[in-house]
Amino acid sequence: MQELYKTGRYFFAVAIIAFGVIQFITGNFMSGFLPVYENLPGRRFFLYLISTVFLVGGLAMIPSGTSRRAALLLGFLFSLLVIYPHLVRLISDIHNAPTWTVIAETLAFSAGAFIIAGDYPNYPIGKTSEPLFPKLLKTGRIFFAISLLVFSIQHFMYADYIATLITSWIPFPLFWAYFVGVAFIAGCISILTNIKTRLACTLLGFMFLFWVIFLHAPRVFANAHKESEWTSLFIALGFCGIFFTLARQYADRI
Repeated sequence: MQELYKTGRYFFAVAIIAFGVIQFITGNFMSGFLPVYENLPGRRFFLYLISTVFLVGGLAMIPSGTSRRAALLLGFLFSLLVIYPHLVRLISDIHNAPTWTVIAETLAFSAGAFIIAGDYPNYPIGKTSEPLFPKLLKTGRIFFAISLLVFSIQHFMYADYIATLITSWIPFPLFWAYFVGVAFIAGCISILTNIKTRLACTLLGFMFLFWVIFLHAPRVFANAHKESEWTSLFIALGFCGIFFTLARQYADRI
């Protein structure tokens, strides 16, 4: 199982690389994940700058020697993206459910990058004694728990809609919409309390991996021309990576 947990950083890195590739290919920001205003001054400059950071940062996360610096850079970038464009959009329409979703997703990726930056098993002994890195881990875990709380609330508020997104061969879609909401709130509590966190993160990691293989991949194959389907697949893969990274960091407590 430890070997599986080690894949977390790589899954996350592949997702970040994919974000950069998607934006370079489409020549635009990811429509659902990074909906930047059309009238932003220097929009095309920021498009290629952010895409380059995604691509280079994701590649640099793969070797352990450069992983920490790259993760730190990406963590701060995603933190800035939470503020703009997402919080700016939310202030203009606080009841907009998709904006809440994308804020939570972006906050989760910021958290994931900070968690990986402070992931001591990835680095040589003695390199994580600096005060910054335990704080990064704690901050990352809190941010990630907050994002799970938002997802849980949305699953209960919009269960009927979420049920329509579940593939037709899975029975009782409304049940699964509520079940996932319960799983998210359980994961949030587990991460904050450090109770059975390895088990919770392992199960949630496998849940997202299941979604990648059986939900998102078929949708991508059926709609390969749709940027949103590719983006959703790699968001799910990134979440899988975060959960597996967390699972290897935590020791269960009774």
